[in-house]
Amino acid sequence: MFSRFYNLYQRTAFIQFTQLQRCYRRGSKKKNVKHTEAPKDIKGEVPIIVCRRKEFNFYEGQEYSKYKPIPLASKGWHHYKSKGDYFYIYPLTNVTKEAYGESFKEKEKEEEEEEAHDSFEHLGLNPQIIDILKRYSITKPLKIQKIGIPKILNGANTVIAAETGCGKTLTYLLPMIDEILRWKELVEHQYNTPLGLIVTPSRELAFQIGLEAKKICQYLGIRTKIITGGKTKKMMLDPPVREVDIVIASFGVISKLTTTKIYKLDMVRHLVLDEADALFHETFEDKLQIFLRRVPLGFVQNSNDNKLPISAQFTLASATMPSRISEVLKDIINMQSLEHVTSKKLHHILVPQKFIRVGPSDKPAALLKYIKPKVANKEQVIIFNNSNNTCNWVSMFLNKSNIQTVSLNGDMQLYERQNKYASFKSGKCRVLCTTNAGSRGLDTVSVRHVLNYEFPNATADYIHRCGRTGRVGNVKDCRVDNFISTLNDIAIVQKIERAVRKSKPIPIFNIHESKEEDDVYEPFGSQIEMEEKQEFSIPY
Repeated sequence: MFSRFYNLYQRTAFIQFTQLQRCYRRGSKKKNVKHTEAPKDIKGEVPIIVCRRKEFNFYEGQEYSKYKPIPLASKGWHHYKSKGDYFYIYPLTNVTKEAYGESFKEKEKEEEEEEAHDSFEHLGLNPQIIDILKRYSITKPLKIQKIGIPKILNGANTVIAAETGCGKTLTYLLPMIDEILRWKELVEHQYNTPLGLIVTPSRELAFQIGLEAKKICQYLGIRTKIITGGKTKKMMLDPPVREVDIVIASFGVISKLTTTKIYKLDMVRHLVLDEADALFHETFEDKLQIFLRRVPLGFVQNSNDNKLPISAQFTLASATMPSRISEVLKDIINMQSLEHVTSKKLHHILVPQKFIRVGPSDKPAALLKYIKPKVANKEQVIIFNNSNNTCNWVSMFLNKSNIQTVSLNGDMQLYERQNKYASFKSGKCRVLCTTNAGSRGLDTVSVRHVLNYEFPNATADYIHRCGRTGRVGNVKDCRVDNFISTLNDIAIVQKIERAVRKSKPIPIFNIHESKEEDDVYEPFGSQIEMEEKQEFSIPY
């Protein structure tokens, strides 16, 4: 019996020693693995990407070899052990510097120098409009306004593509008001027949632009009308009849009201599509083409003060411009007539960012840890979600945690959405929980922090979400934080990080749409060409 036990002990010891030898051999092979070397710290270097693992830091002027893959801090985020990892992106410029700096591309530098003046008097605007702007302490035009306003006043069809928060609204609104002041004297008064029409994808954006227009038009005798959805059937049963000069409307309601001939478009002489990328989505394409054919669009307007133009002027404005615009408009307008005002920093990150790898079950705790210090310091925060259900849940969760939160999503009635957004904008409530419905065009200059609780599936939505902070006239020290938890989130973040490390614009794409190449915005019909067309070409 003892001998059997002794033999078993010897066999067990031999097996354990053999396994130890194998483990030792496997471990010895790892010595040949090449690790990413950290960039050398040189005095005066400006960090652009700062990572938890310092070997992945990226500095200004640093370049990578074309023949080796670019090291990404987010490359290993598919592994569950990557939870808690993070990296920051610090842009070298911001929206305010870009808005006042020399960052716009034109066909000829001489034209840009002639048009770039420091006051509205040199832009050719009506003196009455300039006096009204002074009442609101608006005395110096932004860079995009210096270039865009003269083009629109000359009657050109214009595409305004620039980062969010840089002043695109006044770029097309001031010339439209100037033109209507002249046109009103040349036409007879007709009911429900506007001279200017501004179309937006959302009700909130239409309401906001309408308020800005009324501030100026109320002193000039120009009648404005804001039309949003929610009461379309009532308007069709009991149509409003009044004289109107400028209509600001969301696309759905104005499409129905013009189909039923309640509002007529035959006298429209200036049409603006704001946030055009949303209107050019495939879901709106057919309806948009039918709607645009009702407007007498032309090549260019004659700037004759004694006669009403024969055709209508066309203006597009957005922070993200898809390349498929030419496919939608090719049968409606001459693409060669479109003149482009494009920012060099279009589709670049202009607000400091933090990307945090978080597990799906850890997000509620991470949310409380993130938001409690902000609320204690009385700072406003916008939390973005991808669905209405998640938006409602996050709002309920924070309210249950004694953090007053208002929710804004597409399930709400218009008046309810307006009241809740008003309470947030006035500062009564510090936290706004919303979906992509609150990401486009809303002027949120008091917001310092934006959190993507759910990372967007499309980079265009990501750019517009980031544009809710860091705007011209905004508070300082703004930042965007992003919770990264799913495989789709990681795939999008890797493309964003790769673009930043290459000093390229962010590519526009949707993770759920299978495309061979990323969508690239390039001014069609112009002499401007991108340096590299292979991979990329992607905030108001």
